[in-house]
Amino acid sequence: MEFSCLKKIGEEYLLEDASPDEAVRYVKAHCSEYHAIPPDVVIFKNTRVILDSQMIVGFQKELNTILVPFTKQYMGTFLVKVDPTEEDFEFFRNWSEEKRSPD
Repeated sequence: MEFSCLKKIGEEYLLEDASPDEAVRYVKAHCSEYHAIPPDVVIFKNTRVILDSQMIVGFQKELNTILVPFTKQYMGTFLVKVDPTEEDFEFFRNWSEEKRSPD
């Protein structure tokens, strides 16, 4: 399977060349809901979300946007604003809940 670049599905970069902590703080400060995602595991819209460490994806339901972090090798952490479908919100909610469930 060939993956797309995350920047192709995002409409705007909110952070560029940031630290993971900066991205987490931004999401917590600007989002009404957020969910943890582990590094290099999540496939979203045929795009592999690559992270150096666990981070959070944030929902701005009132603006109908999702803030998705990703890491570019040698360039740091980026935070992209995505124009989602309702299924995209559910994707992250369900994915996060499944990963927290006991085995």
